Amino acid sequence: DPTEGLCVELHGSEMVTAKTGKDVLLELQMAMATSSINHEYARIEFEDSIDAERKDELVQFMEDCHKKYLEAREKLAVQSPQTLESFEKDLAHQKQSTITHYNA
Repeated sequence: DPTEGLCVELHGSEMVTAKTGKDVLLELQMAMATSSINHEYARIEFEDSIDAERKDELVQFMEDCHKKYLEAREKLAVQSPQTLESFEKDLAHQKQSTITHYNA
């Protein structure tokens, strides 16, 4: 029956689309997490640095991190606002735990 094969193909492509969508959400979350943590460590180094040239490099790096974070955040907000909300809460907690440990 040709209809049966068509249904299987459609079902298969829907599964691929769903997986791809999930992968996109994970990639956006990873981009946000990476840029956030990189920004935080750069901020710590900035505070400890006395070298003006290094501080300038760190400011540029932090601006780039912030830009990457906002780009990923904007895309995630469109894709899944609920995921964004829970992820940002988790990220803030994780960042605070990591940075507190680093500073201890």
